Amino acid sequence: MTFLAFLLAALPTLGTQFKQLPAGKGKAQVEAACYACHSADLLAQQRLTAKQWTATVEKMMKWGAAVQPADKQVVIDYLAKHFGPANKFTPTATKPVGK
Repeated sequence: MTFLAFLLAALPTLGTQFKQLPAGKGKAQVEAACYACHSADLLAQQRLTAKQWTATVEKMMKWGAAVQPADKQVVIDYLAKHFGPANKFTPTATKPVGK
């Protein structure tokens, strides 16, 4: 029972630590399109190129993501800029062991 109490007390610290997307053109569209299924922490883990983000956004649109065709490139550009290969964000909850 003590172990269960410890686990329940620790849960808030085990959740996502990357709370908010960086400011920039496309942030609102990304929040509207991605937050229905994904957290900011999941986005912060990504290191995709613009080409890979294009494929990902197109796939998600086919699966029902709320991206208006007119906003598609804005979303891709935002994601590629902030969550591309040079992504500086490291979500605490997903750091590799030993890092």
